[in-house]
This record gives sequence, structure tokens and C-alpha cells, in this order.
Amino acid sequence: MSPKAKPSLLEIEQQVEAQAREWHRQQLQKRLQQAADEQGAVCPNTGERLQEARYEIVTLDTCAGTVTLKAHYGRHPKTQRWQHPVRRLWQLKPRQRLSPHLQDRVSYTAVETDSYERAAKMATKWGTPIAASTIHTHAQEMGREATAQSQAREEQLMDAATQAQAVALPPNGLEVFALTVMMDGFMVRERGADWALKPPEAEGARVQWHEVKAATIYRVDQVAEKESGRRQILQKFWVLAPTQTPPEQFGRAVHAEAKRRGLGKAKYVFVLADGAVWIWNIIKDRFDFALKGLDFYHAALHLWSIAHELFPEEAKAKAWIEPLLHQLKHGQEAATLNILEALPVQRQSAGLSLSEGLQCEIAYFQTHRDHLHYQELAAKGGPIGTGAMESTCGQLQTRVKRTGQFWKPTGLANMLALKSALQNDDWSALWSRN
Repeated sequence: MSPKAKPSLLEIEQQVEAQAREWHRQQLQKRLQQAADEQGAVCPNTGERLQEARYEIVTLDTCAGTVTLKAHYGRHPKTQRWQHPVRRLWQLKPRQRLSPHLQDRVSYTAVETDSYERAAKMATKWGTPIAASTIHTHAQEMGREATAQSQAREEQLMDAATQAQAVALPPNGLEVFALTVMMDGFMVRERGADWALKPPEAEGARVQWHEVKAATIYRVDQVAEKESGRRQILQKFWVLAPTQTPPEQFGRAVHAEAKRRGLGKAKYVFVLADGAVWIWNIIKDRFDFALKGLDFYHAALHLWSIAHELFPEEAKAKAWIEPLLHQLKHGQEAATLNILEALPVQRQSAGLSLSEGLQCEIAYFQTHRDHLHYQELAAKGGPIGTGAMESTCGQLQTRVKRTGQFWKPTGLANMLALKSALQNDDWSALWSRN
């Protein structure tokens, strides 16, 4: 007879983990039952004893597994409503089965993975099998809570009487610092009015593209340099507005978050964006006092557009633009503007026409003539590009703009609220009631 095979390291570890998990579940059930017994048939809100009280089984899904409790259930003498006192004590909703800790875990997993289905697979892997539909339900619920808390904070921050209560603690003790605000937007797919239209070949507006408005806010002293020479922002904060949010409403939210992060005490405030008109309207309305900058990359793209129209040959276009880009970046932006503004007369003198595209590009630089002071921005420690903002958009799109994702507006709004809560260190506040 062959000797009995010994368990592998993997099998031993799995067995011990299962035993520890069951011990954890039993201990949790014991503690929760004790709390239910202590609460008895008394309403935790009013201290009154319930009428017609009886025992019912309360089932909760927790990170340790499913626990069952024997808890009182009765009618409140004043409201005449039936309640489980222990559910009220723990601020659980009437039919809520997930514990707050498990709800926290699955909501986090839903935010950090790329789909609710993937989140369900992850939950199974770490020992708590949960259906994707259940994760969706709870993540959406917490997204609504995140939205409500964010709106409440915004009102506090925009009210001089309560603003101080909502301003966040600074990351360090620096008394002199600079704050950077960047804004942009990216497109996502949402379900159109004819999403469920049948038959499939029938024409209809099944999918619509809409813009998510986003902002990135950070203190300049939170920018560190890695050994490789690349820069990393240690702490940055997001403002994310659902599709169809009016620019004015988004601007107010960005202004509030900037106040929360030290706008009132910053020595310098840098505000950067691409050329989107709606963003510059917000900047004029909310941040007109700031040091403003047109993203250098976008400025260079527009300058290249002019170069290619003037010189179809790439070598000639490059020879023309390189000195201008150097001027633009090193404090000679006025010289660059002079060259651009002289183009119409030069073209006319040479008997050449001025295309509509060329006129638009020249007008673009004239519109942003006060936003091209890149050397001044850099000298004061500010950025000249919106790379941090582009990074934010890229990170968000890995969650909300994947193949096959077609959002309902409310579903997208709730997910964006959770993403903001996680990024802005507001995650734990979502479960403060428990």
C-alpha cells in the first residue's frame, strides 16, 4: 500500500484559513447576539418599549460569512410602526442584509475594478461570494450617500459662517504654499432614449455620448520627484460632475473644493486648462484672481497647425515653429504673438489668401494672450501643462469608459461620486452612521 499523500502547503493554508474564518464568524455572531439581547424590545431612538414584541430571525451577510440573530420585533407605541430595535441601533435599512463592513468592501471593489461583474469575481476570491447585482445595488446606494455628503460639504464651504468647519487639515505645517486647479472633460457612453428599441435593426438613438466635467486640485508642495526624474503628485483631489451638469454648477463645486484645500491661505493659485470656452468662463467667474495658464501642449498643437498650413513640407514647418516654441516657453510670448499677428499683412503683401483655419488659429492665441506667461508660472513654482488633469481623466476612463459600458445617467453619477469620495479621503465618512 502506498503511503497516504501529505497535504500540500496550499491545502494546509486553505484549511487553516477556513477554520479561522469560521471561528471569526462564530465570534461575530456571539457578539452581535449579545448586543441584540441587551437592546431587547426598546427603541434605541426614543427609549420606549415596543408593543406586541416578539422574536424574529435577523440574517446578516458579513465579511466573516452569514450570521443569524434572534432579535426583538415590535410596534412603536407612538408611531405605530413595526421595527427591529437592533437594526435601528446599527442604522441598517429594513431589509439590508449586508453588514456595513462588507458593504464598504464590495463598494470599494466595485470602484477599483472595471465592472460589477469583475467585482463579484474578486469578492468570491477573497471569500465572500456576492452576486454582481447585489454589489451594484449597494455601490449605487453608497454613491447616492456620497453625493449627498458632497453637496452638504459644498454648502458649508460656500457659507462664510460654516466654511471653517469644512476646510480640510493641511498635509503639513507649511505656512506658505501654492494651490493648483486644473479642469477638463471627457466623453462617456450613456444609454439613449431608444436603448431597448426592437428589433435590433430599427434605427434609433440607442447610445449617446456626453461629457463628464472633471477637476484636479493639489498643492504644489505635494509634487515629488522619483529617482527616475519623473514627478509624482502625492496627494491630489478630484471634482467630478455627472453628464448634463451645467458649467456654472460644476464651477461652484470646484470653487468649494479649492476652498476646502486651502484656497484662502495660498500664496499663489495656479489655474490651467486647454482652450475649452466653458472652462475659461468658469475661470473668469470663479478664479479671475488666479495666475492662469493655457496648457502648453495645447498651445503647441495650435502653433503646429499654423506651421503646417504655412509650410506643407515638414522640415520647413519645423524650422519655422521651433524658435517660436522656445520663445513661448522662455518669456518671449509677446514676440511670438507679434509674429502671428503680422501673418495677415504678410500673406496679403505676398498675394496669398488667409484661410479660415489660419484666421481661427491666430484668433485662438489672441484670445489667450494673457494665459501664455509660462516662464512666470514656472518661476513661481507652478506647472505649465495639464498633465495631472490628463492623468485624472485617464484613470477615470479605465472605470467608466470600457468596451461594452453604456451607463444610465444616475448609475454613472453614483459611480463618479464614489470615485471622488475615495480619492478625496472621504470614504470612511460614508459609513459614519454605522
